[in-house]
Amino acid sequence: MIARWHLGRAASGKLSIRPFVIGAMLATELAACGAREPSLIYADGVVRAEGWSGPAPADGWESVLNVRADDDPAAPAMLGEYSESGGVITFTPRFEPAPGLALHATFHVNQSTIEATFAEPAKAIASTTTVAHLYPSTDEWPENTLKMYLEFSAPMSAGEAWTHIKVVDDQGRTIVQPFVEIEQELWDGSGTRLTVLFDPGRIKRGLVDNRDSGPPLIAGRPVTIEVDPSWRDATGAPLAEKFSRTIRVTDAVRDVVHVKRWKVDAPRAGDSDLVVTFDRPLDHALARRAISVTKNGSLLGGKIRVTDEETVWRFTPDVGWAPGDYFIAVDGVLEDLAGNRPGKMFDVDTSDPAQSTEAASVTAIPFTVPGA
Repeated sequence: MIARWHLGRAASGKLSIRPFVIGAMLATELAACGAREPSLIYADGVVRAEGWSGPAPADGWESVLNVRADDDPAAPAMLGEYSESGGVITFTPRFEPAPGLALHATFHVNQSTIEATFAEPAKAIASTTTVAHLYPSTDEWPENTLKMYLEFSAPMSAGEAWTHIKVVDDQGRTIVQPFVEIEQELWDGSGTRLTVLFDPGRIKRGLVDNRDSGPPLIAGRPVTIEVDPSWRDATGAPLAEKFSRTIRVTDAVRDVVHVKRWKVDAPRAGDSDLVVTFDRPLDHALARRAISVTKNGSLLGGKIRVTDEETVWRFTPDVGWAPGDYFIAVDGVLEDLAGNRPGKMFDVDTSDPAQSTEAASVTAIPFTVPGA
């Protein structure tokens, strides 16, 4: 389809424009007949101004054909390239206009001005994206929970998180500013997982925000995490449905991560899994990244799964287990739900010399795969 705007003369004698739509075949026939009545056409993503005669203007083609993405005459012209052939000036935008975006064109020709607005109809975008998972998976979170992760079924648009996520208390009231609202939101590389930090200033005892506002989560008072469905995914479509999950808030966890309390089920030679059971739920993302397996100082490749509400870590090697001695390497960045690490609590009482301020760098847990 080609949209045309033609210069005409109203009954009053003043110049005016009138629009009509013609088929591509008819447009070709008119051009073949040498019709050069001044007009503006938008087709195939470019704007064409017909009816020009004479040399190229000294100030460039943009001085006679101006295309904007705003109806304000003072708005800047769109970036693009101009060309002229046979009295037809063609403007090709540098970037393809988004569906539904209106283009406003002005053509100065024969001491007259033609103005036209063109717009492709906006395409309906299906809402298919959902919140696939909220971590921690358990429905019991300690009062001093430090972070949560929202995983979506498809990439999301950035910059909209803090107006679409809220925490509601058991009275239906929205908790004010429970999160650290970072302008540069913490998305993973795929755009599907967002890290959301609860305000540590309200969690750590003795800080001003903790004294004045209290922790965002309070033991014994359930809360509901809600995600508004108007949040748009990367295609511009809103979420397919609202997400909500009710959480029971338990007492704060203020204790280091004790690696020695973990239960290790060593595999037998072959393809069985190495299974590690934690003494408490751990941070989902860090449990996948901060725990590995080595043999003779070399890292083993394999598949890692964190299951059972982040209390079980499973490792399946790429190549079947060979008999011998191995180590589970636990990086000191590993955290539980409250940000406690091996050897170091998140909320350290600096007046207590027994509380370490330094996490263990790496902890090695030995295990042996027996022979067949």
